[in-house]
Amino acid sequence: MNGFFRTFSIPALSITLILSGCASQEQKNPTDAAGQVRLGDMYTKGTWTITQNDETAADWYRKAALQGDAAGQYRLGVCYEWGIGVPKNDLLALEWYTKAAHGSNQMAQYELGTFYRLGKGVKPDLIKAYLWFNLSAASGNTNAREARNAVAHRLTADEIRQAEHLSRVVWDRCQ
Repeated sequence: MNGFFRTFSIPALSITLILSGCASQEQKNPTDAAGQVRLGDMYTKGTWTITQNDETAADWYRKAALQGDAAGQYRLGVCYEWGIGVPKNDLLALEWYTKAAHGSNQMAQYELGTFYRLGKGVKPDLIKAYLWFNLSAASGNTNAREARNAVAHRLTADEIRQAEHLSRVVWDRCQ
């Protein structure tokens, strides 16, 4: 055995890890938004120490979202869009996606583009769909790039210029 395992026996190492908190990364009641999102993710998937629970996950995402955390806002939007741990509600999904999109969350920007393209919770608006797909694509989302290009085929040259102008305005506000 190498020096590390000669120093500690396996049972002693296990006890040391558990007592030091290394074996369990969760924080029971985080107050920081990033910790709340991580705990929400743990409840979404379940871990060896946390039983999967969609309602509890949504509660943790809500706590982070209310602090202005874009990742928490996006995840709460997903919960409302699909009815995961909360009642399905496209208007609330749209609200949380919008907040997260303005917080530069590229996935929320993509989802917002989809909502405007399909008219989900809003009147269909291909200019706004292009705007949000364009912002998400600018952050590296290849699905958004493809969606933006598909929407562009349904817009006039003037509408595309208008959507690109709006994209720059929103981009500047989000930065």
